[in-house]
Amino acid sequence: MVNNLIKIKDPKNIGIIAVFSALAFVATRFIQIPILQTGGYLNFGEAIIYISAILFGSTVGGLVGAIGPALADITSPYAAFAPFTLIIKGIEGFIVGKISSKKDNKLKRILGILTGGSIMVVGYYLVEISIFLIPPAIALVEVPFNIIQFIVGGIIAIILTDRLKKSIDRIMYR
Repeated sequence: MVNNLIKIKDPKNIGIIAVFSALAFVATRFIQIPILQTGGYLNFGEAIIYISAILFGSTVGGLVGAIGPALADITSPYAAFAPFTLIIKGIEGFIVGKISSKKDNKLKRILGILTGGSIMVVGYYLVEISIFLIPPAIALVEVPFNIIQFIVGGIIAIILTDRLKKSIDRIMYR
């Protein structure tokens, strides 16, 4: 079963982390919908983080969440967010994987995505008000967009993981 892949030193896992981190980078950096009210953007990196976390577990999900989106920040005008993205998205991916992997249960997947996504929303809000000193009322403008981002990413992940799980199991465990 796909979810048993948690040994990071295994070359398969290194490849999985690299490929999904690259996908998360591309989905975050290049597939964007600008948010005119805040100067930020919606992206589809969440979907890749959630897919990797659900299919391969908390360690892979955490590393993919940390690496791909942080690299997207570093290569963008949002480089100042990179260290916070590394932590916030890493925790998000780890939590989603912890709650929803190893269970063929859509309710657990939804719970994992809601928990991980909530951590992302709260994490960025706290960083904006405490580190970047954005007034709380102004930082709140970003919150609904972050919620939309994780919900859309979650819907994509839930739809795709069932289909991907069968294909990956066939490829990796012949």
